Amino acid sequence: MLRYAIFLTFGAKMSPANSASDRYTAAAGLGSAVGDAARQYGLDLAPICAALDIDPEDFTKLTGRVSLDRLCRLLETCALLTKDEAFGLKCVDYFKPGATGPFGFGLMHAPTALDFLRFMADHSEYASEKSYSKLTIDGNGGEIVWTFSPLIVKRDQFFDMDMALIIARLRAILGPSVDSLEIGMERPKPHNLAPYRERLTKRLQFGRKINSLRLPAEFFGVENPKGDARLFQLMDLQCRALKPEVSDQTDFSQELREFVLSHIADNVVGLSEAAKYFHVSERTLQRRLAEAGTSLADLRDEVRRELAARLLEETDLSASEIASRLGYSQPSAFTRSTVRWFGATPRAFRKASA
Repeated sequence: MLRYAIFLTFGAKMSPANSASDRYTAAAGLGSAVGDAARQYGLDLAPICAALDIDPEDFTKLTGRVSLDRLCRLLETCALLTKDEAFGLKCVDYFKPGATGPFGFGLMHAPTALDFLRFMADHSEYASEKSYSKLTIDGNGGEIVWTFSPLIVKRDQFFDMDMALIIARLRAILGPSVDSLEIGMERPKPHNLAPYRERLTKRLQFGRKINSLRLPAEFFGVENPKGDARLFQLMDLQCRALKPEVSDQTDFSQELREFVLSHIADNVVGLSEAAKYFHVSERTLQRRLAEAGTSLADLRDEVRRELAARLLEETDLSASEIASRLGYSQPSAFTRSTVRWFGATPRAFRKASA
């Protein structure tokens, strides 16, 4: 029954352990409150975790890591079985302070709201590995945007929980003024907005192309009542030391594919960004690409083709959502690519593969 519920949730069979999607991880403590939340509905988490090949004990490890994909599947399955679309959001009510280790303690003790935002941007990879994340600060405010790998098929519940935790920490600094923050969410608009407005802010937008959080400049200098500069600095150092390491693949072509995959949602994968990633000059990178008989554009197209086939065959995501996750600005551009790759539109390819 549980495996069937998971199948219904994802429209695909559960991937085996150590699958490609398992390369993306999250701080284990993010799952620490899921069991308590599930028990409020009379739901036993143990058999669900077993079906997903998750060890619940990992959630108690302050510096542990878990598969982001499997954590997302756990939350989505709980939402399905409890029939509560806000299950992930409500998990915030059961979190214990510091459950996510140095990342959580860093956010709690940031001296100011701006320090909080910068810490979040600097260490978002520690909390959960992203495919894209960027912080922009100007005279009007600071905005952080982020998204996840297309391999993480459904992540609405996880993002709800993650954002609720962030806002809970910011509310401790800003108080009622937290409602002035603007939040953009990739997830579709929920049927009941009440729990979202209660735990997040009143300024919410759903169905966005990328997740976002904007802090008005007027709040930059607001001091945190629990701010501790020395502890904050220590948590910053710990997060840097514990940041997930970039794969040390010996094959350069595989390293390139990993880079392209992690930036697939970007509209453009530039040579300069790639050179910085590999700690080489652009000229050296061009030479190594030539030696490998490829280019960034060719690799991007190849990775997109493989992801498109997998997502069309194994999930029920719409063609427009897949297009957005693969970095296409318009669904029509994605359709042209599928016709070039497979000789069929996304709908026709999915129908033939069913």
